[in-house]
Amino acid sequence: MAVVEAIFNVFGAIIIWIGENLLIIQIFSLFISSVLLVLIIFFIVKTNMLSEEIEHFISVLGSKDLSRRRSLKAWKQIQKRLKTGQANQLKLAVLEADRILNEILKMAGWPGKNLDERLEQAGPVELSNLEEIRQAHKLRNRIANEPNFIITPNEAGLIVEIYKKVFQELNLIE
Repeated sequence: MAVVEAIFNVFGAIIIWIGENLLIIQIFSLFISSVLLVLIIFFIVKTNMLSEEIEHFISVLGSKDLSRRRSLKAWKQIQKRLKTGQANQLKLAVLEADRILNEILKMAGWPGKNLDERLEQAGPVELSNLEEIRQAHKLRNRIANEPNFIITPNEAGLIVEIYKKVFQELNLIE
């Protein structure tokens, strides 16, 4: 019993001490919390995580102006690649157009792990040129998986036009 009484006495003394010094403990805790908060902010700014997260947050919320501007910028890049006529640039133009469509459908909440699965869920009501998109995506897969695949400027232009029609339907470009 003496051990139990000793433990209760110690806990009682600690509780009394905390009660008498509560203001000092609160101020000390506030100081430590402030220092840690400043360090967190410092490291977030240093690693540039904040700008990436803000951009991701805004795009996920679907700010139409921002997503439209991003789409227009990406579309202009695709057009530049097509104009070069270089084989690698033509391939990149098709790959980028396909990637943008996948991102747009993903952000819109279409189910599936990839564009193939998302297109399986689609019907002609959602995408008017669905069959063309599927064919364009098959060509994109060949470009991605066959290093020696050759695409002509005309083929690349036709494929990009298919994606352009979808982007116009989704009001991402004019």
